[in-house]
Amino acid sequence: MQIWLNDQLTDSAAANVGAGGWPSGEGVFETIRTQDGEVFELGRHMRRALEAATAKGFSLPNEEVVRTGIRSLLISEAHAIGRLRLLFSKGRFIAVHQSYADITKPAKLAVVADSEIVESISIKTFPYEHRLVLLEQAQQSGFDEIICINEGGEVSEGAVSNFLFRIDGNWITTPLSSGVLPGIQRGIVIERCGVAVKQIFKSELDKVDAAFVISSLKIALSVASIDGKSLQIDEDCKALAADIWANTHRHSVG
Repeated sequence: MQIWLNDQLTDSAAANVGAGGWPSGEGVFETIRTQDGEVFELGRHMRRALEAATAKGFSLPNEEVVRTGIRSLLISEAHAIGRLRLLFSKGRFIAVHQSYADITKPAKLAVVADSEIVESISIKTFPYEHRLVLLEQAQQSGFDEIICINEGGEVSEGAVSNFLFRIDGNWITTPLSSGVLPGIQRGIVIERCGVAVKQIFKSELDKVDAAFVISSLKIALSVASIDGKSLQIDEDCKALAADIWANTHRHSVG
Protein backbone atom coordinates (compact mmCIF):
# COMPACT_ATOMS: atom_id res chain seq x y z
CA MET A 1 0.00 0.00 0.00
CA GLN A 2 1.27 3.43 -0.94
CA ILE A 3 0.98 6.26 1.57
CA TRP A 4 2.10 9.89 1.59
CA LEU A 5 4.93 10.69 3.99
CA ASN A 6 5.90 14.38 4.37
CA ASP A 7 6.61 15.20 0.72
CA GLN A 8 6.42 11.96 -1.27
CA LEU A 9 4.65 8.67 -1.86
CA THR A 10 6.24 5.72 -0.13
CA ASP A 11 5.44 2.14 0.82
CA SER A 12 3.44 1.83 4.05
CA ALA A 13 5.75 -0.83 5.47
CA ALA A 14 8.79 1.42 5.03
CA ALA A 15 7.00 4.13 7.01
CA ASN A 16 5.88 1.71 9.73
CA VAL A 17 2.19 2.19 8.94
CA GLY A 18 0.10 -0.88 9.73
CA ALA A 19 -2.61 -2.49 7.62
CA GLY A 20 -5.25 -0.51 9.50
CA GLY A 21 -3.67 2.75 8.37
CA TRP A 22 -2.22 3.77 11.74
CA PRO A 23 1.43 4.81 12.13
CA SER A 24 3.59 4.48 15.21
CA GLY A 25 3.97 7.41 17.57
CA GLU A 26 1.33 9.96 18.49
CA GLY A 27 -0.30 13.04 17.04
CA VAL A 28 -3.62 14.38 15.77
CA PHE A 29 -5.66 13.03 12.91
CA GLU A 30 -8.70 13.49 10.70
CA THR A 31 -10.70 10.74 8.99
CA ILE A 32 -12.45 11.90 5.82
CA ARG A 33 -14.78 10.30 3.30
CA THR A 34 -13.84 10.38 -0.40
CA GLN A 35 -16.02 9.50 -3.36
CA ASP A 36 -15.07 9.36 -7.04
CA GLY A 37 -11.85 11.23 -6.33
CA GLU A 38 -13.50 14.05 -4.38
CA VAL A 39 -13.01 14.80 -0.69
CA PHE A 40 -15.85 15.57 1.71
CA GLU A 41 -15.59 18.78 3.76
CA LEU A 42 -11.79 19.05 3.61
CA GLY A 43 -11.83 22.68 4.78
CA ARG A 44 -13.72 21.84 7.97
CA HIS A 45 -11.43 18.92 8.71
CA MET A 46 -8.31 21.02 8.22
CA ARG A 47 -9.61 23.76 10.51
CA ARG A 48 -10.23 21.19 13.23
CA ALA A 49 -6.79 19.62 12.66
CA LEU A 50 -5.18 23.06 12.95
CA GLU A 51 -6.91 23.69 16.27
CA ALA A 52 -5.86 20.26 17.54
CA ALA A 53 -2.23 20.68 16.45
CA THR A 54 -2.08 24.12 18.07
CA ALA A 55 -3.39 22.62 21.31
CA LYS A 56 -0.65 19.98 21.09
CA GLY A 57 2.04 22.58 20.46
CA PHE A 58 3.07 21.99 16.87
CA SER A 59 2.33 23.37 13.41
CA LEU A 60 0.72 21.75 10.38
CA PRO A 61 2.46 21.68 6.99
CA ASN A 62 1.23 24.34 4.59
CA GLU A 63 -1.95 23.79 2.62
CA GLU A 64 -0.14 23.20 -0.68
CA VAL A 65 1.81 20.29 0.82
CA VAL A 66 -1.36 18.72 2.24
CA ARG A 67 -3.32 19.10 -1.00
CA THR A 68 -0.43 17.74 -3.07
CA GLY A 69 -0.24 14.70 -0.79
CA ILE A 70 -3.97 14.07 -0.99
CA ARG A 71 -4.09 14.54 -4.76
CA SER A 72 -1.17 12.17 -5.34
CA LEU A 73 -2.61 9.58 -2.97
CA LEU A 74 -6.07 9.62 -4.55
CA ILE A 75 -4.41 8.76 -7.86
CA SER A 76 -2.00 6.14 -6.47
CA GLU A 77 -4.54 4.48 -4.16
CA ALA A 78 -7.79 5.08 -6.03
CA HIS A 79 -11.11 3.88 -4.56
CA ALA A 80 -14.70 4.59 -5.61
CA ILE A 81 -15.48 5.28 -1.93
CA GLY A 82 -12.53 5.78 0.36
CA ARG A 83 -11.40 6.52 3.87
CA LEU A 84 -8.76 9.23 3.82
CA ARG A 85 -6.84 9.57 7.04
CA LEU A 86 -4.59 12.59 7.61
CA LEU A 87 -2.16 12.18 10.51
CA PHE A 88 -0.05 15.03 11.83
CA SER A 89 2.69 15.10 14.42
CA LYS A 90 5.70 17.31 15.02
CA GLY A 91 7.77 17.19 11.83
CA ARG A 92 5.68 14.45 10.21
CA PHE A 93 2.66 14.35 7.90
CA ILE A 94 1.16 11.03 6.82
CA ALA A 95 -1.86 10.48 4.56
CA VAL A 96 -3.46 7.08 4.03
CA HIS A 97 -6.27 6.29 1.58
CA GLN A 98 -8.10 2.96 1.89
CA SER A 99 -11.30 1.49 0.51
CA TYR A 100 -14.47 2.09 2.51
CA ALA A 101 -17.73 0.15 2.20
CA ASP A 102 -20.95 1.99 3.04
CA ILE A 103 -23.02 0.51 5.85
CA THR A 104 -26.57 -0.04 4.62
CA LYS A 105 -28.07 -1.95 7.55
CA PRO A 106 -29.54 0.28 10.30
CA ALA A 107 -27.42 0.31 13.45
CA LYS A 108 -28.09 -1.38 16.77
CA LEU A 109 -26.87 0.72 19.70
CA ALA A 110 -25.98 -0.31 23.25
CA VAL A 111 -25.97 2.12 26.19
CA VAL A 112 -22.79 2.16 28.29
CA ALA A 113 -23.54 3.88 31.58
CA ASP A 114 -20.15 3.28 33.22
CA SER A 115 -18.43 6.59 32.56
CA GLU A 116 -15.11 5.31 33.93
CA ILE A 117 -14.52 3.00 30.96
CA VAL A 118 -15.00 5.77 28.40
CA GLU A 119 -12.24 8.35 28.16
CA SER A 120 -13.61 11.73 27.12
CA ILE A 121 -11.80 13.31 24.18
CA SER A 122 -11.98 16.91 23.02
CA ILE A 123 -9.56 16.56 20.09
CA LYS A 124 -8.82 13.64 17.78
CA THR A 125 -5.49 12.12 18.71
CA PHE A 126 -3.70 8.88 17.97
CA PRO A 127 -3.06 6.26 19.23
CA TYR A 128 -6.83 5.79 19.04
CA GLU A 129 -6.85 2.27 20.42
CA HIS A 130 -9.09 2.90 23.42
CA ARG A 131 -12.08 4.00 21.32
CA LEU A 132 -11.50 1.26 18.73
CA VAL A 133 -11.43 -1.38 21.47
CA LEU A 134 -14.76 -0.11 22.82
CA LEU A 135 -16.23 -0.34 19.33
CA GLU A 136 -14.90 -3.86 18.84
CA GLN A 137 -16.34 -4.98 22.17
CA ALA A 138 -19.76 -3.63 21.19
CA GLN A 139 -19.59 -5.41 17.85
CA GLN A 140 -18.64 -8.67 19.52
CA SER A 141 -21.83 -8.33 21.61
CA GLY A 142 -23.99 -7.88 18.51
CA PHE A 143 -24.16 -4.07 18.50
CA ASP A 144 -22.81 -1.59 15.98
CA GLU A 145 -22.02 1.35 18.29
CA ILE A 146 -22.34 2.44 21.90
CA ILE A 147 -24.03 5.42 23.50
CA CYS A 148 -21.76 6.72 26.24
CA ILE A 149 -23.20 8.21 29.44
CA ASN A 150 -21.02 10.67 31.35
CA GLU A 151 -20.58 10.79 35.12
CA GLY A 152 -23.47 13.26 35.39
CA GLY A 153 -25.88 10.86 33.69
CA GLU A 154 -25.89 12.83 30.44
CA VAL A 155 -25.89 11.22 27.02
CA SER A 156 -22.53 11.91 25.42
CA GLU A 157 -21.29 10.33 22.17
CA GLY A 158 -20.35 6.99 20.68
CA ALA A 159 -17.02 5.21 20.47
CA VAL A 160 -16.36 6.79 17.05
CA SER A 161 -19.58 8.67 16.25
CA ASN A 162 -22.00 11.42 17.23
CA PHE A 163 -25.77 10.92 17.38
CA LEU A 164 -29.04 12.59 16.45
CA PHE A 165 -32.15 11.74 18.44
CA ARG A 166 -35.81 12.47 17.75
CA ILE A 167 -37.77 13.29 20.90
CA ASP A 168 -41.35 14.60 20.76
CA GLY A 169 -40.96 15.22 17.02
CA ASN A 170 -37.78 17.32 17.36
CA TRP A 171 -34.32 16.34 16.13
CA ILE A 172 -31.60 17.11 18.67
CA THR A 173 -27.96 16.36 19.35
CA THR A 174 -26.11 16.63 22.63
CA PRO A 175 -23.92 19.64 23.57
CA LEU A 176 -20.12 19.75 23.73
CA SER A 177 -20.46 20.28 27.49
CA SER A 178 -21.70 16.70 27.79
CA GLY A 179 -18.30 15.44 26.66
CA VAL A 180 -18.95 15.37 22.95
CA LEU A 181 -16.20 15.67 20.36
CA PRO A 182 -16.97 18.56 17.98
CA GLY A 183 -17.63 16.25 15.03
CA ILE A 184 -17.65 17.55 11.48
CA GLN A 185 -21.05 16.01 10.71
CA ARG A 186 -22.39 17.30 14.01
CA GLY A 187 -21.51 20.84 12.94
CA ILE A 188 -23.09 20.33 9.54
CA VAL A 189 -26.45 19.11 10.87
CA ILE A 190 -26.62 21.96 13.37
CA GLU A 191 -25.64 24.73 10.95
CA ARG A 192 -27.21 23.48 7.72
CA CYS A 193 -30.02 21.07 8.63
CA GLY A 194 -31.77 22.72 11.57
CA VAL A 195 -30.89 20.14 14.24
CA ALA A 196 -31.12 21.60 17.75
CA VAL A 197 -28.59 21.19 20.58
CA LYS A 198 -30.00 20.03 23.89
CA GLN A 199 -28.79 18.20 26.97
CA ILE A 200 -30.21 14.67 27.18
CA PHE A 201 -30.13 12.48 30.26
CA LYS A 202 -30.02 8.69 30.16
CA SER A 203 -33.61 8.51 31.46
CA GLU A 204 -34.78 10.49 28.43
CA LEU A 205 -33.57 7.84 25.99
CA ASP A 206 -36.92 6.11 26.59
CA LYS A 207 -38.54 9.06 24.76
CA VAL A 208 -36.39 8.59 21.63
CA ASP A 209 -38.42 7.16 18.75
CA ALA A 210 -35.84 7.61 15.97
CA ALA A 211 -32.12 8.27 15.75
CA PHE A 212 -29.09 8.52 13.49
CA VAL A 213 -25.44 7.66 13.87
CA ILE A 214 -23.46 10.45 12.22
CA SER A 215 -19.79 10.56 11.29
CA SER A 216 -17.56 11.74 8.49
CA LEU A 217 -17.64 8.26 6.94
CA LYS A 218 -21.21 7.16 7.64
CA ILE A 219 -22.66 10.64 7.05
CA ALA A 220 -26.11 9.64 8.39
CA LEU A 221 -26.91 6.04 9.34
CA SER A 222 -30.38 5.18 10.61
CA VAL A 223 -30.68 3.45 14.00
CA ALA A 224 -32.74 0.27 14.30
CA SER A 225 -32.71 -0.02 18.09
CA ILE A 226 -31.29 1.27 21.38
CA ASP A 227 -30.68 -1.42 23.98
CA GLY A 228 -33.13 -3.68 22.16
CA LYS A 229 -35.92 -1.08 21.87
CA SER A 230 -36.94 -0.78 18.21
CA LEU A 231 -36.96 2.69 16.67
CA GLN A 232 -38.82 4.12 13.69
CA ILE A 233 -37.33 4.74 10.27
CA ASP A 234 -40.15 6.74 8.71
CA GLU A 235 -40.51 9.38 6.00
CA ASP A 236 -39.31 12.10 8.36
CA CYS A 237 -36.10 10.11 8.93
CA LYS A 238 -35.60 9.58 5.21
CA ALA A 239 -36.10 13.28 4.52
CA LEU A 240 -33.55 14.28 7.16
CA ALA A 241 -31.02 11.74 5.84
CA ALA A 242 -31.42 13.13 2.33
CA ASP A 243 -30.99 16.68 3.65
CA ILE A 244 -27.80 15.74 5.52
CA TRP A 245 -26.32 14.08 2.43
CA ALA A 246 -27.24 17.07 0.28
CA ASN A 247 -25.61 19.46 2.74
CA THR A 248 -22.38 17.48 3.12
CA HIS A 249 -20.22 18.95 0.38
CA ARG A 250 -17.43 17.32 -1.55
CA HIS A 251 -14.76 18.96 -3.67
CA SER A 252 -11.85 18.12 -5.87
CA VAL A 253 -8.36 18.83 -4.53
CA GLY A 254 -6.95 19.12 -8.05
